Amino acid sequence: MQLVRNKNKQRHMLFAWGFFLAIISYTYLFRIFYISPYARSWDQVDFALGVTAFDLYSMQPHFPGYPYFILGGMLTHNVVENPVYALSIFNIVLTYTSIIPMYFLFKRKHSTVMTLLFVALVHSMSYMWVMSTEPMSEAAAVAILWWYVWSLYKASENPKSNWIILPLILFSLLMGVRLSYLPFGIGIVLLWGGQRKHFQTKTTYLMFICSQGLFAIAFQLIWIIGLILSTGSISTFVELAFGFVAGHFTEWGGAVTADTMPLWVRMYNLLFHNLLWSALFTKSWIIAMLYVVLFFNLILYHIRNYKKIDKQNSWVFLLSVMYFIWVLFAQNIDKPRHVLPLLSLGVYLSTGYMKGKGTFITVIISIFLIFSQTWRGHILVTEKTENPPAVYQLTSYLSQVDKPFTVYTWEESRVMEYLDVDYSHKKIFTYEYFQTDLSYKENKRILLTDQVVDGFEMQGYEIQDNIKKVAEFHSNELFDPVYGDIYLYEWNSN
Repeated sequence: MQLVRNKNKQRHMLFAWGFFLAIISYTYLFRIFYISPYARSWDQVDFALGVTAFDLYSMQPHFPGYPYFILGGMLTHNVVENPVYALSIFNIVLTYTSIIPMYFLFKRKHSTVMTLLFVALVHSMSYMWVMSTEPMSEAAAVAILWWYVWSLYKASENPKSNWIILPLILFSLLMGVRLSYLPFGIGIVLLWGGQRKHFQTKTTYLMFICSQGLFAIAFQLIWIIGLILSTGSISTFVELAFGFVAGHFTEWGGAVTADTMPLWVRMYNLLFHNLLWSALFTKSWIIAMLYVVLFFNLILYHIRNYKKIDKQNSWVFLLSVMYFIWVLFAQNIDKPRHVLPLLSLGVYLSTGYMKGKGTFITVIISIFLIFSQTWRGHILVTEKTENPPAVYQLTSYLSQVDKPFTVYTWEESRVMEYLDVDYSHKKIFTYEYFQTDLSYKENKRILLTDQVVDGFEMQGYEIQDNIKKVAEFHSNELFDPVYGDIYLYEWNSN
């Protein structure tokens, strides 16, 4: 009987490893071959330009420069000519490495079979397919975040070893890739707080905190000093920093301080539209239903087999809550990409109280989810590669319009500059300046995008009698959440 059990266990193990390797191989090879060639937005243009000519003052990329991410893109650029491809490949490679810490974290509580299943579930997430094939730093940051969370576990389990330094190093790398992940630094504070019991006196503990604090500052200064040197002086760097913070929280950043949206609407959009419908379900009812069944099953399991969540899991929960609050108040609510780290951490927390082999329903639903997410990711990445974004469709259309004309835009102008278009375009924000500028554009056709029109109307000007729609362009809002629908209007002052 024991021999039969061992053989069955070996078969299950072989099947699990085979299934895991097949899914991971397909997922990452397909992403490599279907990287989108488009710099779809202002931010993506900033990143792409930063690879070929890093210039913080010229917003290549914009502050804080994302130096480690751009450095990775530069290194990849030595092999891959297109900077958009270079950054995307670097994203994919870093995302792939996160399999290692993720495996060890899940393995703390689960059997090998369940661990492989959950890791495959996370890496097959459709929205991760989308974000890892773009020249943006989110996917790379999530990969480093997993290494960072794993290092917190290792350091807390080995308090008197050199592991205590590793979270400081990884947090520095995380900040140099994605500064908006700052709230995850609370994990280091929790780690330091948990070390108090290992010191006999307050003095020795205080010395430990001071030394650790100096190490943490030193690691952060590595990339900060690099940015200061690149700008030429501390005063220039500080000027850029304050300018970025002021803009982020008062104008273009989409923070709650720059938004007229009621807080409850903002929270609804963040939780249900961004986190669940867009990022987790990728607007697929099949994936949505499977996740509902999975989480309902996990809740039932938790009720029947309640066990106190361990300290480390409570840390991850706290980090996730703090980051959610940060996104709610300090990030652009129109862009679902900001919730990316909450997806995989959510799966980790949801399964964190399970032990051993899990349940049959959990296994079956997880397998269906992995297949569904992989297929959905395949479709999305193919679409993103083969179908040009709405802003590219706009530039192509305008290239064929009889000249002379001037098109007034908002962020679309950054993409037009990147594509080096052969027509006149201008970024404009206020109606007063637009009217002044029109006096210099006599006998020239005037075109406006819908973002400009909406902006003028928000400023209190009724201009519908002066415009007529001449064209419209559409792309998937999962890739282009702000500029997925672009409408082009012609201005008629008569």
